[in-house]
Amino acid sequence: MLAQALGDALGAPFEFAPVDAVERRTGKKWLAGLYPFEGEKGPHGVWVDTAPVGTGTDDVRYNYLFMELAVELRRMPVGRELAQRLLDIYERPGDFFPNSEELVRGQFEMWEGASRGFLGEESPRYPGVPAAALATRSVGLNYPTMAGLLVLPSVGLLFPGDPEAAYRAAYEAAFFDIGYAREATALLAAAQSAALAGKAPDVVVYETLAMDPLHLRGYFGGPFIGEKLPLLLKQAAGKKGEELANFLSSALRHFSVFDPYRALAIACAALLAHADDPWQALLVAANHGDLDEAGTWRRYADIDCYAGITGALIGACCGDRVLPEELIVRVVEGNRVVYSFDLEDTIERFAQLILFLTGSED
Repeated sequence: MLAQALGDALGAPFEFAPVDAVERRTGKKWLAGLYPFEGEKGPHGVWVDTAPVGTGTDDVRYNYLFMELAVELRRMPVGRELAQRLLDIYERPGDFFPNSEELVRGQFEMWEGASRGFLGEESPRYPGVPAAALATRSVGLNYPTMAGLLVLPSVGLLFPGDPEAAYRAAYEAAFFDIGYAREATALLAAAQSAALAGKAPDVVVYETLAMDPLHLRGYFGGPFIGEKLPLLLKQAAGKKGEELANFLSSALRHFSVFDPYRALAIACAALLAHADDPWQALLVAANHGDLDEAGTWRRYADIDCYAGITGALIGACCGDRVLPEELIVRVVEGNRVVYSFDLEDTIERFAQLILFLTGSED
């Protein structure tokens, strides 16, 4: 969970930034460290104009809120409970973040329609649209997105050593995901679960991609990610660092910057290439461009999301103690200052929940 927050903070200052943004600020084209956020505040970014080094975006806020909901329920939330919580935050933002109500509402308004539809309600924001139609929305978009990977990046930790249970729980909870986005959310959870059983990173990735507990494979093949990603990982084998990041940016350029397959592919490839150095894996994830059809960089991609999702995977595989301690300290402090939550406290209570659910004393 700390690795997820670190990845988010790493990419946050440069997500969707101009192609020369990193070089202008650091003197190098390769982003290799944490930098303060200096952009304009916004609902889905950082909530202040100037934030301390280590501050995250909506990604870390989503993970924090998920952990708090699980601790409150004393178990894994199901889809209806998650939908209600997302709707509650939209309707009563001050109850969750008292000092940033307008920004909170802006972040969570995109969940309002899908949440109401899933709960069987109509939405005042979409008059005349039946609940059944609202329930098919992917947070307001008509294609698969990273929504589940961002809102549910810690599900697998609640099911250590039981990847199939983690897969099923994440798939059910990701009510807002459509198409292979739901598969991506479930695969990340399953991979985390497998990692907590002590399996090696390559075993975690390939055994997880071979899973299909809900029988998503159909008449024409699939599941999509389980079928496609091993081929890409084979092509990426042997590449590291900048070479790997450039290869992935090019190979995945035909997918939306918000695509869940793209995000999970980056996470898996970075882990396999740098399982011995998780910080380098995060750097690979954060150095991605949004390329045009000819392969020319247009801007940086959604790199805080890619690095955060990569962190959620490598953290389960490698632990937080293999990451630079001084950076972890900055991440905890930056988010405490800006958002008034204590990640370490939330993580401790979430860890106690895991022990409670597994009946473990260790």
